[in-house]
Amino acid sequence: MRRRRHLWLVMAMSLWLVGCWLRGNPLPADQSPGELPNAPDAATEAVTDATPRESPEQLVSMAIRQATAAADLAETAESAADWDQVTQQWLQASQSLQAVPPQAPQRVFVQRKLRQYLAYGQVAQRQAERASVPRVFPSLGSAVLDEKIGLYLSYVATVGVPDVMVIGSSRALQGIDPQVLQAALAQEGLTVFNFGINGATAQLMSFLLRQVLTPDQLPQILLWGVGSRSFNSGRVDRTFAAVLRSPGYQALQSGERPSLEQSAETKAVAMPVSEIDAYGFLAQDERFNPGQYYRQFSRVPGEYDSAYQPFRLQGVQTQSLHAIAAWAQSQQIPLVIVNLPLSDDYLDPVRLGYERQFQNYLQTEAQRGNFQVLDWLLQWRQQDGFFADPSHLNQFGAAALSRQLAATAEIPWPTKESATDE
Repeated sequence: MRRRRHLWLVMAMSLWLVGCWLRGNPLPADQSPGELPNAPDAATEAVTDATPRESPEQLVSMAIRQATAAADLAETAESAADWDQVTQQWLQASQSLQAVPPQAPQRVFVQRKLRQYLAYGQVAQRQAERASVPRVFPSLGSAVLDEKIGLYLSYVATVGVPDVMVIGSSRALQGIDPQVLQAALAQEGLTVFNFGINGATAQLMSFLLRQVLTPDQLPQILLWGVGSRSFNSGRVDRTFAAVLRSPGYQALQSGERPSLEQSAETKAVAMPVSEIDAYGFLAQDERFNPGQYYRQFSRVPGEYDSAYQPFRLQGVQTQSLHAIAAWAQSQQIPLVIVNLPLSDDYLDPVRLGYERQFQNYLQTEAQRGNFQVLDWLLQWRQQDGFFADPSHLNQFGAAALSRQLAATAEIPWPTKESATDE
């Protein structure tokens, strides 16, 4: 509370300084300093009219009053509705500043001020988001899993069940952009959601698809973005172990299902809030530069990489893959596994040897399990600009890969008619 109050006091001081600048520009005679006009109408008119009715001085004065009101509201804001009002006031103040004509002498100053108002509006919007997140379900032991379940339920309530669902670990979470893929599939009219989860193994994906989601929440096709560590049964599956210990798992075993409906009886936790967007994608704008990257992080040779120590592809993760493949076939949901690209810097001889084993493993399992594999592991070894770090794509790589997926004729994309019929 003390930190928040300090933030808005800083904003108030900033507003006072701008007010000092405006002393030579008094308010119109028909408005008193304490009077707040009908801001939405005034701001809307200022934005939509080619020639605003208010003078530049009046627009700036209006923006200051609206910003002052926003800062005052923020001092006592607690609920989501309170923060919605704060956000709206900052938006109205921003609209008033944006309405100052380009030729006005005040324009340069107010554009700089507009940056500040927009930043304050973003702060208020994030507070509104945090205050309004639903209590979905008892935690399943993973913050990202909890968040994705709540986000998915809200997505379904807003858009409907997606036709295409992306699943996988963090490499899928930030490696396949659902909005780019959806735009590339615009002719087919398909919707896409990314259900990637940090640390997700085949075992966790089996749990999500077969025990958490209900039949009416399932997509028309599954795109599983994978890497070898998600199938390494030689490593302890810490993510799924945390799920098994969680109160959410116990609730599932007793027959409960995640829901956005508030309940006084459930021991639900508030849905976490992160940078994951409305379609489940986590965009990373960093571009991998080995020279810069290894000045910040130690270079770990493949023989010391714990992701491969020990490395065993037969075990519980393969059993989970078999379970998913059989389940998908029973649900008549095509399953397409995409072996996501890795950088050349990551693929030293030791790691490349393990990854070759994984490539062979996928091809063998695909023939046995009646699913499709797209092996794109090596396609961008010389494209560091498509990676955020040695093993994860950035938003530019994700966009390129998503367009590549849309253009892949071998993928059995559902038709708009079949998606509607289901």
